[in-house]
Amino acid sequence: MKHLVTFFWALLLMQMVNFVLNSLVGGDSLNVVNPIIMAVLFTIFTAIFAAVIKPPKDSSQ
Repeated sequence: MKHLVTFFWALLLMQMVNFVLNSLVGGDSLNVVNPIIMAVLFTIFTAIFAAVIKPPKDSSQ
């Protein structure tokens, strides 16, 4: 579930950044595929990062 929420927010924020940058350049046709790809890559990166930094369950100190 947390990865789905991460994907939703990544997609929303990437689309907003895409819109703003497209408007600054001159406002040609809006590309919706690149932000989707970036959101998927960001979600995969955060899932891997979360798995790497998770401490082991049986570590006793």
